[in-house]
Amino acid sequence: MKDKLDITLKIAGVGLSLSIDRNEEQLLRAVTKQVNHAYMKYSDMFADKSSEEVLAMVTLLFAKGFLQMKQQVAELDSSLVGLDEELSRLLRND
Repeated sequence: MKDKLDITLKIAGVGLSLSIDRNEEQLLRAVTKQVNHAYMKYSDMFADKSSEEVLAMVTLLFAKGFLQMKQQVAELDSSLVGLDEELSRLLRND
């Protein structure tokens, strides 16, 4: 069996032919669905904007979400390091 899978995804009416790892297909199809949903919502809300402007807004929406999640992961990691240090201290009876 081939390691790669050739698929075509359509975002905002634009077809994208990709060769992906088989285990990425479900995620990429879900992402495509979310992007298209946001694109349609923004297209309706901003009917006077060009498709490029709408795609830029969608890009900003997803980039903002990505950076927020990245910050939350960093904060969680920091909290877990602190918790681990505190537990280690308690187990040593310091």
